[in-house]
Parts: sequence; structure tokens; C-alpha cells
Amino acid sequence: MFAVYLNLLLLLLITTLVHQSVQDNTPDLDHWISKQDTISFQTIHQNINPYGTKRGFFAASLSTYRPDYFYTWTRDAALVARVLTSLNETSDDTLMDYIQFQIDTQSADTRCGCLGEPKFNTDGSSYRGTWGRPQNDGPAERAVTFMLIATRWIDNGYQDTAWIYNHLVPSLVKDLDYIVKVWYQDSFDLWEEVLGTHFYTLMVMRRAMLDSVGFFNSYEKRPVDEYRLTAHLIAKRLEGFWSVEHGYVMATQGIRNGVQKPSGLDVSTLLAANLVASRKDGFFSPGSDKILATVAALEKSFKSLYPINHQQAQNLGTCIGRYPEDIYDGYDTSVGNPWFLATAAFTELYYLAIEEWKQVGVEVNDINQVFFSNIMQIEHGYYAPQSNRLNQLIGATQVAANRFLKTIRFHQANNGSMSEQYDRYIGYMAGARDLTWSHAAFISASRAKSERFIQ
Repeated sequence: MFAVYLNLLLLLLITTLVHQSVQDNTPDLDHWISKQDTISFQTIHQNINPYGTKRGFFAASLSTYRPDYFYTWTRDAALVARVLTSLNETSDDTLMDYIQFQIDTQSADTRCGCLGEPKFNTDGSSYRGTWGRPQNDGPAERAVTFMLIATRWIDNGYQDTAWIYNHLVPSLVKDLDYIVKVWYQDSFDLWEEVLGTHFYTLMVMRRAMLDSVGFFNSYEKRPVDEYRLTAHLIAKRLEGFWSVEHGYVMATQGIRNGVQKPSGLDVSTLLAANLVASRKDGFFSPGSDKILATVAALEKSFKSLYPINHQQAQNLGTCIGRYPEDIYDGYDTSVGNPWFLATAAFTELYYLAIEEWKQVGVEVNDINQVFFSNIMQIEHGYYAPQSNRLNQLIGATQVAANRFLKTIRFHQANNGSMSEQYDRYIGYMAGARDLTWSHAAFISASRAKSERFIQ
């Protein structure tokens, strides 16, 4: 046992020395981002339609053993397709394959007998083993992505608009009507571990409802009052997730089964904020008071939790995981690690918040002061767009956002590979190799930095 600890200490020392040296020996950040954007785009496509799979199969990872992620999750596929839809270089064939596969899964025989079935096999059949069911964020994320694809095609003069209205839209309506029916019911969270009512799930459902109102008013006149009402009811429910006692948004309420999370902290709250940023309504948006307070609480928790954060170089950001109580190490249960997509989410949120502040300014108050105190010394008060003090704050926030990108750069492989996780002690990659969601999250963060926001 002593030898194990000695080896670990040696690895930590080596990692510390490398971290210290990296400050003066890194390539230009923007150059690396441009290169990594290309690598991540290519890697995503390598994980789409791999040999022997049905067209439209978006593999969560090509890893088939320890762990086996060679499935398509409704959630992962929708989030990845959402990013691809915003990229001009994505082919319509790729998006069509995605849609066709998803339409087929909607009518597949599933164990839950619902649209909340979480994952499907390489041939499009549903996974029949024991799993956390239902996961009702999936239909909402898919609905959002379907509308983005339809909008892209219609606005760009897609030739076969009849196919959109005769095939894509009816499938979209299936998901929307499902949300109306189940939004208030318990389901499993996006990490597939907790049965309860989840902030993330409700947030993506609300976006799907609101997006549908705009979509149908613009492209196909149909009654939307039920969708609008559902969005309103969901919003009222979401307001109850703010905890005055804790000073941050609680991830889940009414836990009935699964992993216990006494802290209530979960990076999924920030993922949700990023996903709804395009609504631009300030409702739990990246730049809103309560989300910023939650950001600060999460970073503080992980900074003290992960040993690797204790020896991070000053130019690197905090390594971020899913939630403090996490025990999934990428292969089994022991201790949780930082995740690439979680770390990327911080960069994206910071830049989305900056965009928000540029439009409406920022009010520094008792709720969000804990966030701003980590950025720079600034007093309570309103700082208007284009004011000198706001510009200073934006500049300091950009520096902080870039540190998280530098953390990703440091812990990924030299060839641009990004696994699911990286080890909390020594930073080596862990879990499923080249998680498709990791690469999509990086692209989303890099686009936020360059103000080419993913919708």
C-alpha cells in the first residue's frame, strides 16, 4: 500500500512540474482552437455511421469494452446533431440520416413503452437490458434539434420541403405532445442515475415548447396554445429550484431512487443554461444572477475536491466534473473525475454570459457577487453596456473563460483526442475514448468564444 501511495505522489510531482512548465511552452490558444475544431469535427463524423451500423447511428463512443458506449443515446445524438446543424460544413445527408434513424426509434418496441427510452442498438432496436427509464429530456432535445434542422433547410431553400412537412414535422409533434403529457412526471436525469424531477430536464422541455411556438407561427400554422401554456407551467415549476438557503440552483427535487446528492450541485444546471441561451429571455440564462451564483458554487466545490486542482498552473482553469458526490470513474465505481464536456461548459457559459452583458449590462448584487468576486474586484451596482467598468469586467471574464480551454488542451491527447473524463489525481484521460459529446461540447465552447454561437 505504501508503494502505491509513493507512486501516486511521484506522479503528482511530475504532473505539477509539467503544469508549471506549460505556462511558457504552449502554442497560441486561438491557433490550437482552430486546429482542435477541425479534429473534433472529424472525430464526431468518425463516430457517425461506423461500419456495420444502421444509417444515422450516432455512437456515443466507439469504445466497446470498459466501458461499452457503442450505442446511440437519444440525448447524446440530439445534442451532437444540434451542434452539427449550426455548422455550415455539415452535410444535409448527415442530418437526414440522423432524422431518419430517430423517426424509426420513435416507433421501436421499447421496455418503457414511451418516447423516453434512453438508448438504442447499432441496428436501431432499443436496448432491452436494465436501465434508468424513462429519460424524458431526450424527446425535448430531439425536438429542439429537429426544429433547428427544419429551419436550416427551409431558410436555405431545401428542395424537398414536402418531406419536411410530411415526415419531420409529424415526428416533431410526437415529441412535443409527449412533453405536454409527461413534463410534470418523475424521470431519470441526464446522467441516468437519479429518479426525480430535474432542473435540466425541465429547462430543455421549456425550450422545446417555446421554440415550437415560434417555429409553427413562422412555418406551419397550427394551434400552439397548449405548448405555450406548458412552457408557462414549466417555468413556474423551475423557479422553485432556487435555494435561498444554499445560494444556488438545486439540480433535483423529490429524489425517489438512485444516487444521493446532498449538495444539490450538478453541472447539468449550467448545461441547461447554455442550451437555453438562444432564447435570450434571461430566464436562468448564463448571465443571470442565480446561474452565476451556481457557477461559483460548483467551481468552489470541484476546486477543493480534486487533488489535480491543487497543483494547477495559474494559467489553467479549474478541472470540472459532473457533481461533487460522483463515484463513476469511467469504468466502475470508485471516485468521480473531471469531464471534458463539463470543463468546456464553463468556457461556453462565460462567453454566453458576456454576450448577454453586452446587450443589457449587468447588475452586481448580493446573489451574483460570489461569482464576480472570483473574476475581479467590483462593487454592487449596475454597469451599462459599453461602459468602461463593464468592459473591464468582460475582459477579466474572457481571461477566466480561456483558462478552462487551456485546461482541456493540457489534459487531452497530443493528437486532439478527448475521452469522457480525465483523472482527478494525475489528469490522464479516462473513460470512453473520444466521447462524441466531448467533441461537440468543445466545438460549442469554441464557437461561443468566437461569437459564432450554437443555437
